Amino acid sequence: MPTQKEVAERAGVSFITVSRVINNGAHVRESTRKRVEQAIRELGYEPSFAGKALNTGKNDTIGVMAPSGFGDMMENAYLMGVLRGIEAACREANKDVLISPITENGNTDYLRPYRQRKVDGMIYIGLRRMNNTILGELANRKIPCVVIGDRPQVNGVCWVDTDNEEAGYETTRRIIDQGHRHIAFHSINEDMYNPNIFGREKGYKRALREAFGSGATISVLRAGYDRESVRGSVLEVFGKPGETPTALFCATDNQVIAALSAFRKLGICVPSDVSLVGFDGFLPSFLIEPEIATNVQPLEDMGRTAVTMLIAQSEQHAAQPHGKVFPVSFIPGQSLAPPRNGQGQNGRKSAESRR
Repeated sequence: MPTQKEVAERAGVSFITVSRVINNGAHVRESTRKRVEQAIRELGYEPSFAGKALNTGKNDTIGVMAPSGFGDMMENAYLMGVLRGIEAACREANKDVLISPITENGNTDYLRPYRQRKVDGMIYIGLRRMNNTILGELANRKIPCVVIGDRPQVNGVCWVDTDNEEAGYETTRRIIDQGHRHIAFHSINEDMYNPNIFGREKGYKRALREAFGSGATISVLRAGYDRESVRGSVLEVFGKPGETPTALFCATDNQVIAALSAFRKLGICVPSDVSLVGFDGFLPSFLIEPEIATNVQPLEDMGRTAVTMLIAQSEQHAAQPHGKVFPVSFIPGQSLAPPRNGQGQNGRKSAESRR
C-alpha cells in the first residue's frame, strides 16, 4: 500500500507539502498541487484516516444512532427511507457514515464513536426516546447532533420532523368532507412515548371539534405496537352491537394491516361498510386491496436535511441549533369513500345487525 512518503518522492516535494495538499491547506502553488494530485492518482494512494483526523481535527465521518432489532416491515421501511437520504447527502459531501445500533436494553454507549474521535457529529433517528444520559452529555459537551423524528428541547441539539398535528387535522378534514360524522382514530396506549402519533391524534381531535363543536364524537382506540393488540382493539369497537364508526383513521400503516384483519373477521367491507385511512405510505398497492388512502413523510429529504444541519454544526461553528418541520403529503386511495346512505345515523350497519 503506497505511503505519503512515496507520494512526496514521486511528486518531488516534501512530506509536509503532500499533507497540505491532502488537507486542502494554504501556501501551496497550483502547479505543485497538481503534481501531488497526479502522484496520488498514479500510486493509488489513500490518505490515512487517523492521520487526517490528527492533522485537521475532523474525520469526514458522520455517526448515526439507529434503532436495531426491528422485525416489522413498517419500522424498517421508515428507517431505510431516512438512511437513504443520509447516505446520499454524505456521498455528495464526501462524508462517510458510521452506524451505531441502538439496542432495546439501552446498555450500548452510543456516543463512544464521538469520544474516540471517529466521527464529527451524530444523527439520532428518533423512533425511540433518547435517554436523559445521552441528552445531558450532548448538551454539556456541545456534541454536534441532529435528531430525526422527535423534537428534544435540549440546548445545542438540532432536529428534523414532520408536521404530524397538521397532517392529522387535514386527513380528518378530508374524511369529514366525504360525509363521515363518526370517525374513529387508532392511537397507542397513553403511557407509550411517540410524539408523532400523539400529534396526529391531536390534529384529529381538533378537526372534529372545529367541524362539529360540542357535538363532536371523539372515538380513540388504543393498543400497543403489535398487530395482535391493534386487531383486538378494532374487534372490540367495531364488533359491538349498535352504532359504530363509519371511518377509521389509523396512526400508522402497521395498524391498517391489523384493522383489515379484524374487519375480515367481522364481515366488514372497506370502503362500502367503513372507510379506512393510514399513515406512512408503506403499504404496497399491488398487495393490499383496496388501495389504502394514506399519508407519506418525505423521509429521504429528512435524512438529507439532517446531514446538512450536522455539517453546519460541526464545520460552521457560527451555525445555531434549530429545527425544521416538513409537511406531509396525503395520498388518496380507494379505501376512503362517502358512507352509504340509509345505513343508520352514521352511514353503515352495525356488526350485530349483519349477523
